[in-house]
Amino acid sequence: MALGVSADYRSLTQNLLESFAGDDELRCLAVYMALSDASGLLQLEAVACWPAGRQRLPESLRDPALQIPEQGRRWLPLRNGNHLLGALLVETAASSWPDSFSQRLGRLATALAIARTLDLRCENMALDLDHLQKQQAEQEHRLAALIHQMRNPLAALRTISQLLRRRLDQDSQQQHLVTSLLDEGQQLEHYLKALEQLPRQRLSTELEQPRLLPPFRSSQVDGQLRERLPPLLRRARSSCEASGHPWHQPGDWPQWQGDVDAVAEILANLIENALRYAPPQAPIGFCWATSAEVVQLLLWDGGCPIPEPERERIFRQGQRGAAGAGHQGTGYGLSLGRQLAQSLGGALTLITQPQLLCPEATPEGNGFLLTLPISPQTTPVGATNTRP
Repeated sequence: MALGVSADYRSLTQNLLESFAGDDELRCLAVYMALSDASGLLQLEAVACWPAGRQRLPESLRDPALQIPEQGRRWLPLRNGNHLLGALLVETAASSWPDSFSQRLGRLATALAIARTLDLRCENMALDLDHLQKQQAEQEHRLAALIHQMRNPLAALRTISQLLRRRLDQDSQQQHLVTSLLDEGQQLEHYLKALEQLPRQRLSTELEQPRLLPPFRSSQVDGQLRERLPPLLRRARSSCEASGHPWHQPGDWPQWQGDVDAVAEILANLIENALRYAPPQAPIGFCWATSAEVVQLLLWDGGCPIPEPERERIFRQGQRGAAGAGHQGTGYGLSLGRQLAQSLGGALTLITQPQLLCPEATPEGNGFLLTLPISPQTTPVGATNTRP
């Protein structure tokens, strides 16, 4: 696609040319730009002239009138490095120019070349933006179709799980597995709804603040943590049973009210990391404690303690420790977890002696401690000996 000359550049050029109106010896200034013709060949075409009221200049250097040598006419190139962007035509009544006048014209040619370079960059960016917007619209259409198609197998799995739960005895040891399946289906439905409700942030030339939270968290609704934790920890228990990790958890839950979806996302990432990196048969557990000021949630495992040089690095975006070699992962989980914790006014830290905070934990291992401020709706609950 051929690039033209913007109205802003034409206006700027005209104003710069008119700044020479006080020079009595100057008869004419004109700016020609290198533009593609219908055949794709570059031609120098007029885009501005001074004085504006004089007889119209030839549109192109192909005009024979501009090819005849004239003593008072000179051409100054408009260059960007080795690229010729255009030319500045100067016609004067004097046969020679003072140095000061030559320097002014040289600075004018430089300013016009820089402005044209920026003008071309802006036009190229506008073309790129248009291309990206078309790509985004196509991706949004595909995403909507994919979400629609995902609901069919999800609904089938939910129906099968409900039928299976009805056929199992209420005291069956497999009931919690079916309940976990239904919990996972509900969470998947939650993600699909969040994806559908995402505001379509159209690409624009306006600067936007960087987004801190994961894209699937389209809303923040306060809830009770004691209601949000059980399905999450049932998932953890089932995953540990399937992978051979002993699982430990308390029998009650902290009373805390706030953005429980954010807390659940942090803990889900920590559980996934423990399952991925803890050695076979290593225990994994969860415990908690509250005080007048904070709630503390600890997710620990009995794996080898993370080496000292890596203990802060693993919280950086895209960074993984040595234990991550050979495992799938992006290195974003802990970074997002810490950002979410900070957005809640809390913190996410690593301890390597989890038993100091949780008696059921191993003496050495990895414990990720999520500390949250007590909200006004929270009734503090005293800590016990089995919690941090």
